[in-house]
Amino acid sequence: MCKKCSKGFLLVESLLALSLLGLTVAGFLPLLVQIAAERRNLVLEEQADQLLTVAMYEQPLVGEAVVVDGRTTFRLQGQEEGERTWRVCVRWNDYVGRERERCGYSKR
Repeated sequence: MCKKCSKGFLLVESLLALSLLGLTVAGFLPLLVQIAAERRNLVLEEQADQLLTVAMYEQPLVGEAVVVDGRTTFRLQGQEEGERTWRVCVRWNDYVGRERERCGYSKR
């Protein structure tokens, strides 16, 4: 054992530990932000599925309709594909900025 060594941390050791902690946080922070955004996007996708179900089965949709919920705008569009067959699509922009679309077919 060294007789002149103290039992505490040196300044260099403390700075090294803090820099490693900073690098670890800087590495994981973007991943955590992306996970949080994708979880919020799942809520938007659930709302879009509910709107699509309502537009397909409960309420006839011809042309376009716009539904605003908070800061998200859902665009519903219904088209006749054939005899008594309708295609209904819902479009929205998620929290990452991508345009998303869900479509479904129904018979009337």
